[in-house]
Amino acid sequence: MNFPDLHRHLGGATHPRILWGYIEKHPGDQSAQLRTRFPAYEDFAREFNRPFVDLADYLTVHHLVETLQAEDVPYFTLRAVRGAAVFESIDYLELRFNPYKRTPPGLPPVERRALMADVARQVIRAAQTEFPIATAFILCMDRGFAPDLNRAIIDLAAALPEVAGVDLAGPYQPGGPTPDEWRELYAEARARGLRATAHMAESDPEDVHTALFPYLDRIGHGIQIALHHPHLLPELSARGICLEICPTTYLRTNTLHSLAQLRPVFERCADSGVPLSIATDNPALHGDAGRIVGQYELLVRDEVIHFSDILRYAAVGYRHAFGATP
Repeated sequence: MNFPDLHRHLGGATHPRILWGYIEKHPGDQSAQLRTRFPAYEDFAREFNRPFVDLADYLTVHHLVETLQAEDVPYFTLRAVRGAAVFESIDYLELRFNPYKRTPPGLPPVERRALMADVARQVIRAAQTEFPIATAFILCMDRGFAPDLNRAIIDLAAALPEVAGVDLAGPYQPGGPTPDEWRELYAEARARGLRATAHMAESDPEDVHTALFPYLDRIGHGIQIALHHPHLLPELSARGICLEICPTTYLRTNTLHSLAQLRPVFERCADSGVPLSIATDNPALHGDAGRIVGQYELLVRDEVIHFSDILRYAAVGYRHAFGATP
């Protein structure tokens, strides 16, 4: 059986062993810094496998990986995509990334912005492997970026036919767009024909932005909506907004203590007609259980879904895909 995965970050898609292999073979600045910080692979792998305090702590590994990937984006993209095809039976993958964060961090901002298009094209080319997997791409805006930089990411997404949509990711930071500016950015993205998703209501019950609902096709995570704001579920259903559920992430970020806590999410969404897709998010931070098959297995084990539901949830993923599925 094959599976779709609608929510996977390039920064969390590469196993630490592959990252370490690159560090050992390539003497770039970031590789050298990481070799100093982590003298052996065991030290490096521990950073990925350690308990995380919360979502913010979890995201620190993303920052580490993004700067390393900036040294050779095709190297990491190829290995992420072919690994998904060969080891996870994924035949449709949506890979999301922030192109600005894969430019050399030592360059002036204006030069980094100029390189974003080349970075995105490198990712797209590298994902074209001989393995049977269809890959679509989502460009991530960032909550900490100024509106004009996020708008430049929308411009790039609209200019590349292989890019299917845009996302909003990253922790809240000073200097980012206001809620009204986010609404304007998403309205512009939709007006330009882009599909849209946004990280929302993952760990924080108050991280709910109803003003964005009219512009969204999907919501990244959104579990806090079902847990704490179930009165909003009928609106999500009426708009056909699909929630991208990434089970292991919620354990790794201490958002949930047990996946059994997802039962009301699945039950309330089923009762309200809100579609759910099951995805991996950052399998490199989740061990073997982080693979797509592992996500379904854990949900079945903790009686969140029944074994007979697996085909149905996989079908939801294909139905709400942004790109052309197999």
